[in-house]
Amino acid sequence: MQYLVKRHIPAIVIIISLSGIITGCGSKVTPEEPRSWSLSDSLLRTLVVDTATARPVENELLLTGKITENEDKTARIFPMVSGIVTAVKVHSGDFVQKGQVLAIIKSPEMAGFTADQRISVNDMQTAKRNMEVAASFYKSGLNSQREYEEAKSTYDKAVAAYNKSQAILDINGGGHRTDYAVKAPVPGFVISKRAAESMQWRPDNTDPIFVVADLNEVWAMINIFESDIAGIREGDKVEMSTLSYPDKIFYGTIDKIYNILDPENKVMKARVVVKNPGFLLKPEMFVRVKANRRSDSNTVSIPSRGIIFDHDKYYVLVRSNAKYGVTVKEVKIDKTSDGRAYVSAGLQEGDRVIASRQVFIYETLKDQQ
Repeated sequence: MQYLVKRHIPAIVIIISLSGIITGCGSKVTPEEPRSWSLSDSLLRTLVVDTATARPVENELLLTGKITENEDKTARIFPMVSGIVTAVKVHSGDFVQKGQVLAIIKSPEMAGFTADQRISVNDMQTAKRNMEVAASFYKSGLNSQREYEEAKSTYDKAVAAYNKSQAILDINGGGHRTDYAVKAPVPGFVISKRAAESMQWRPDNTDPIFVVADLNEVWAMINIFESDIAGIREGDKVEMSTLSYPDKIFYGTIDKIYNILDPENKVMKARVVVKNPGFLLKPEMFVRVKANRRSDSNTVSIPSRGIIFDHDKYYVLVRSNAKYGVTVKEVKIDKTSDGRAYVSAGLQEGDRVIASRQVFIYETLKDQQ
């Protein structure tokens, strides 16, 4: 092999570290001490070399979950009056703007609010005239100060009553009519609709008449079984896929863990906030989740491309301190994740591992035994 200097050249020191028997080209080689070879300069210039680094081990867990609306950006709408629904303006899935009318309820309570407001207007106007007359008489000496102050107090009460009636009317849709307008308090999608024409609505209904949610950001509620609880922490990165978009990966971070177990299915919930451009993710969608969590201690690791597998063992080619030297080392691999191999023995931080043409070099070294 023109890339390797032959073993009979006396300037080459031979060191190889193999703990077992290496079999190649029909012969068995049993090295008793490390041996090394020197590579030619032309070959070295073409090689890719990775440096072993110490980093936390990333543990991978496969979980399931479902998409829900972001509760912090969801409005559950409960009309504050009773009555008959006379018109429904939207349907489930529609996008609505803030203040848009969703339904109309004909309500006797609205008629009462309107009547109260009109009465308060008349009372306020009458009290104002009486106060002005009392003020005029007081200035001309025909009234006492006490009578003027009583008239002013009556006017102040009438103003307060008017403001109260107007506020009640404004809260319940405003206008002087018997219709109550159900409006969207926030922009978003109608994800739930209970309203139907001619239905009777009572304020003690437990279900909202509409639910409007901003779906620019959604939650993924993940199921964590008891055996996986120790492997999940807030701040862990996750990747999610759906049946609807199997080739698309959605990314997020666990921002809350609900530290209680569901008594029925014995799972703990974790929440992931997910950006949702294009509104691809819909509430109630099933998601497959891959969670990656880093351990608290560091482990030496290299890209997996530098690993050589031979006869049930793993090896790497390490550049030695000599200018052209290379050493074969057996390594023990704890796990691989995202293209990296985490090595428990055989490598040290800072070792330079050949990551291209390593199989060719390894086989050539074996052939020269």
